[in-house]
Amino acid sequence: MEPIKDDVAIVGISCIFPQAPDIHTYWENIISKKNCISEMPELEMKKYFDPDSEEFERIYCNKGGYLGDLARFDPISFGVMPNSIEGVSPDHFLSLKVANESLKDSGIDENSLPYERTEVILGHGTYIDSSNTNWIQHGLIIDQTIEIIKKLSLDFSEKEINQIRTQLKRSLPVLNADNIPGIVPNIISGRIANKFNFMGDNYIIDAACASSLIAIENGVKDLKTGKCDLVIAGGVQTQMPPQVYMAFCALDVLSHKMEIRPFDKNADGTLPGEGIGIVVLMRKKDAEKKCKKIYGLIKSIGISSDGKSTGLLAPRLEGEVLAIKRAYEIADISPDTVELIEAHGTGIPLGDITEIKALTEVFGYKKGKYPTCAIGTVKSMIGHCIPAAGIAGIIKAVLSLYYKVLPPTLNYEEPNPEFELEKTPFYINTETKPWIHGNYKTPRRAGVNAFGFGGINAHCILEEYI
Repeated sequence: MEPIKDDVAIVGISCIFPQAPDIHTYWENIISKKNCISEMPELEMKKYFDPDSEEFERIYCNKGGYLGDLARFDPISFGVMPNSIEGVSPDHFLSLKVANESLKDSGIDENSLPYERTEVILGHGTYIDSSNTNWIQHGLIIDQTIEIIKKLSLDFSEKEINQIRTQLKRSLPVLNADNIPGIVPNIISGRIANKFNFMGDNYIIDAACASSLIAIENGVKDLKTGKCDLVIAGGVQTQMPPQVYMAFCALDVLSHKMEIRPFDKNADGTLPGEGIGIVVLMRKKDAEKKCKKIYGLIKSIGISSDGKSTGLLAPRLEGEVLAIKRAYEIADISPDTVELIEAHGTGIPLGDITEIKALTEVFGYKKGKYPTCAIGTVKSMIGHCIPAAGIAGIIKAVLSLYYKVLPPTLNYEEPNPEFELEKTPFYINTETKPWIHGNYKTPRRAGVNAFGFGGINAHCILEEYI
């Protein structure tokens, strides 16, 4: 089938990010420079916090972008049995809620939804979460604990052992046939398809920090080939158990200063974040007929892998350059026409240096007296949401186009000298500014980066809708 020569429009948006229960609060927090980083809200997390310990099972950083009470879900309103929620990661149910809100935001009439030709594609990590942790504790840890108790003491009767087993089970969230689906990550997208009777593809993608951009890229391809007519896409990470933090601390990538300072010379690591964002995608011609608004257009998404690099988790310049180049080649757009980059910008010095160098290799050096392209990252405000990081950036960038505003980045004072930023066309934007655009030949354009550990890279080009 020949590709359909039409841009893909973003027609609906919904999200929940730290201190932002909806898209309007999220945008308000961005333009008002609100720092949404806080201390760990959960006692379960705090008991592992020990900044002086070098043990693998301890956490030296207790700050991040947390959802807290925003991770609540009313099951009755969605026809979900309340007993199917306990012990299940909020990812499953908040995705249902946010997908519903994104469809409402699109304004598409329910009677005209293409149910048989609607896809649901979400970026989501397949690492450990509260659902499978609960399963492992019920199905493995309790038995191991009982065996240890038996070996330590021969005096317990079988009745006493059973009482201990019962108490151990009571200390955990319940595990039953109703909440077992919560152990299976791909059921997150399946719940949405089931609820709305969508009969196109539904699946999750784990490409680490690039997950949600690649989820969107798959949806864009399917729209352009005519395989589907509507796509629900985005990224989800609404809860991270202590074990994930332990891994990041073992890798020494979290900030010891407990602050995220992307691009700053004093940056010493990232901070974790939680959140979910979902967009509704349609071909532009269809969107103009069926939707009340179009936030912006997706011109292209370039994808690459790092290939053979110095390490599986280390970024590779050549890989990032390739993804960025591919995006502009696919769209047949000059990087000179892009005036905003929503960067990956994790605050990890090596990653930030590699990103600036990759952008400079594609965009070239500064051509005039002044820089022409603003750079920022929402991670400075909400932390690094990993599979939802890309969608956090997409939403921020497309709202910047929609409202014609250049958004700020927090915690930046001086650039890392290795950037040689003064030679590039980029400047780190730290204040909210009107997006003055004097080039009548081209619309406003923005690029969004998402680079995943394991060597997967993505760059998305967005354009304002006129």
